[in-house]
Parts: sequence; C-alpha cells; structure tokens
Amino acid sequence: MKRSLFISAFIFLPSFLFAQSHTKDEMAIKQVIQQQESAWNKYDWEAFSNYFTDDATLINFVGQFWKGKHDILAHFKLLGDCCLVPTSLKFEFINARFINSDIAIVYSEETLHHNKDYDVPFRHYKKGETEYKMLTHIFVKKNNEWKISAAQLTLINQILSPHNTSGKH
Repeated sequence: MKRSLFISAFIFLPSFLFAQSHTKDEMAIKQVIQQQESAWNKYDWEAFSNYFTDDATLINFVGQFWKGKHDILAHFKLLGDCCLVPTSLKFEFINARFINSDIAIVYSEETLHHNKDYDVPFRHYKKGETEYKMLTHIFVKKNNEWKISAAQLTLINQILSPHNTSGKH
C-alpha cells in the first residue's frame, strides 16, 4: 500500500507542481494585459509597446503586418493622434494554454469604445460606438518576464457573431 501511494505521489506531483507554476504564470500574463490596457488608455505607446519582444510581430485587425517592437511602436505613434486617442479600451482575458513553461498561447477580447466622432481613411466613427476584437497572443518568458512574441487581432463581426456579455465564450 505504501509503495503504491509513493508511486502515485511520484507520478502526480510533477503535474501538480507544473499546474501551480502555470497559475503564477497566468497571473503574470494577466498583469501584462492589464498594464497594456492602462498604457493604451493613457495613450502611452512607449509603455504599450514595451510588452512586446524586440522581434515581435503584430497583425492588426485590418491585416497590416508589423515586425519588431520598434515597428510596432512607430505604427502606434503614427496612428495615435488620428485614430487611437479618440478611443478607450478594455481587455478581457479569456484563456491561456501553456505549450511549455516558457511559451503560452493567450486569448483575450478587446472592447474598443469610441469616445468622440472622428474619421479614418476607411470609416467614420461616432461617439458611443463600440468594436469587439479577439486577440491571439504568443507569450514567451525570458529572464522570468512574460512578453508578447506574436499577436493577431480579429474584428468580431456583430452580424455573424453578435457580442453577448452574458454567457460568452
């Protein structure tokens, strides 16, 4: 009996410990997401971009491909005054799937509020409008710090997939 308990403990202990470390890592990833939300709402594109790795990639919701933290920052600065400052956003963490102890696929939802009327080349936004996007991030942990290595945003079509705050996901 003691032997079978010992064997069971030996088998299940690593998975228990691995799950415990994921809880801590998931909390750290949620912190990064929260800090990015805060940076966006302060229109601090330097702070927002600091959570990307130097070689990160980002595909925005209109399909533009940005490569490298400096390119991502340059685009946010370029778009800031015309297209981003009239907005505020909220990120909602949905799920994290850990590939190993240093890589996680993270899903979250972005709720983007338009705080005033403004125009962009392809659209006129009105105060009070809201957009929803799904975000897929690849987070990597280096030097005990989680950063975004890749990100893709997908606009949620409200006709095909209406946003529903109750019972979503």
